[in-house]
Amino acid sequence: MSPRKKADLGKALGTRQVSILEYLWAHGPQSVSELHRGLSVREDLAYTTVFTELSRMLKKGLVAKGNEGGSHLDMRYRAALSREGVVSSVVAQTLRGLISAHGPAAVHGFVDAVAQDPSALEELRRLLNVRSRKKR
Repeated sequence: MSPRKKADLGKALGTRQVSILEYLWAHGPQSVSELHRGLSVREDLAYTTVFTELSRMLKKGLVAKGNEGGSHLDMRYRAALSREGVVSSVVAQTLRGLISAHGPAAVHGFVDAVAQDPSALEELRRLLNVRSRKKR
């Protein structure tokens, strides 16, 4: 992921959570210890910080955990969503909040933003057509 895209996602999730997701996407499922060791190469990080962030991410649905070896020591965390899935989830959550707080003004602002980008506008049209066909 480009530094700009990573930074933008970091605004929504926090840089530490993005770092954890990036590591899981690159290396696959990890125990807390493995993840801590891997992340500590780049920054001074407490084991408990990694554990706390994973707990928060689990509640948000960003990571999932599985017991691969049978004991709690074999608990491994994996990214529950792809990069695209995370971005889509963050955008949807943000838009729901804006629409809830500001109603039609938020919808108009979104449409105005999309209208500035012809490819985004075409994608919006395509998705609306798909959704309207599913409701029939």
